[in-house]
Amino acid sequence: MLWIWIVLISLFANAAAQLLDKFLLSESFPNPIVLTFWTAVWNGLGIVFIFFNFNFFPGWYLLIIALLSGTTLTIALQFLYMGLKTGEASHIAPLVGGVVPVFTFIISYLWLGERLNFYQQVAVLLLVLGALLISFEKSKKHSGIHIGMLWAVISGLLFAVSYVMARAVYLEETFATGFVWARIGAVAAALPILLIPRFRKLIFAKSKKSKEKNRKAFTILAINKTLASVSFVGMNFAVSLASATLVNALAGLQYAVLFILIYICTKKFPKFFKEQFTRGEIVQQIMAIVLIVVGLGFIVLS
Repeated sequence: MLWIWIVLISLFANAAAQLLDKFLLSESFPNPIVLTFWTAVWNGLGIVFIFFNFNFFPGWYLLIIALLSGTTLTIALQFLYMGLKTGEASHIAPLVGGVVPVFTFIISYLWLGERLNFYQQVAVLLLVLGALLISFEKSKKHSGIHIGMLWAVISGLLFAVSYVMARAVYLEETFATGFVWARIGAVAAALPILLIPRFRKLIFAKSKKSKEKNRKAFTILAINKTLASVSFVGMNFAVSLASATLVNALAGLQYAVLFILIYICTKKFPKFFKEQFTRGEIVQQIMAIVLIVVGLGFIVLS
């Protein structure tokens, strides 16, 4: 059960990171492509695992799968940030989390031949229902379905593909081998962004005002990506130990934590966090958290 503790630590770190993602998109990086680029570059630091039982050439098949896993991850991040920019973090992030295990289960079933026992199937169902219930948004900007939710679903599908590809590599190779090659793929997917002058100008601001603003933004970005890195390494290591479907299903807990963090920040820092919480919405979120907790219980029983 070591993988469960690794996932729980990773999810708490990622909840805090996604809170900062929303802040950065609102205050520092209004165009999601900029945050996607710097996130991918930061992911490149994972190459340090090259010193830990790394296989330089795992074979063409595994090499391509690992690179595609990283590439897909970067594209998934872009859709996630587009969704966060459009909708509220307390709804978009859980929708992504609810979609990921569904697609992960389908892809793992068809590709890797993974099967879940009865308790695990019930757990996935409850965790997904909890995450989807949290995701329903009713605010001044949106009521129910909106374009940000489409970006979230696409993001969830791509994250699922990335995780299953990573799992396929981990089943055949060392963790370091799959992780490093995937990080190289993630950075390679972001480099074409620099070929577009408009995006390149946004990424490398030249004015004094922009530089000062970016200096503060990059300090927050460094904290954000450190938390995200802890989460990302932890989640990938957990995927190397257990079913990708179960690992991603546990993400439902993260969104309960994220909801609580956003609620506190909205009350304490309304200038930066402007999400709305009606009484009905709070009841809805509590019901979702109950589903998530019960789902976690079924995973423990399994």
